[in-house]
Amino acid sequence: MAFVFPTGNGIFQQDNAPCYKARIVLEWFEEHTDEFHLMSWPPNSPDLNPMENIWDVMERQLRAQTPPCWNISTLRDHCLDIWYNLSPVMYQKLVPSMPRRVAAVLKAKGEQRVIE
Repeated sequence: MAFVFPTGNGIFQQDNAPCYKARIVLEWFEEHTDEFHLMSWPPNSPDLNPMENIWDVMERQLRAQTPPCWNISTLRDHCLDIWYNLSPVMYQKLVPSMPRRVAAVLKAKGEQRVIE
């Protein structure tokens, strides 16, 4: 974290998955609270994380490839190719969509809904 946030002013977002709630992980966060701010985040809320949309696009493109990746080296190459060729327009749409996504989550009172 000191490498990523050398001035101690970063914000760390984690999705509250059970593995992040393990005692050892919680203790680590507690020991490093002066290095970054741990953002409070509702569990099971991938719709609030723009990165989840990028992973989804990458997964769909990987699954559509013919023939499929037969080894880790080919998979790595395909992942990198997809990553570097994602349209900047996609990124520009994700961030502005966040107020609408947050409003939808608030309206649904945190329950899972499909957000267009």
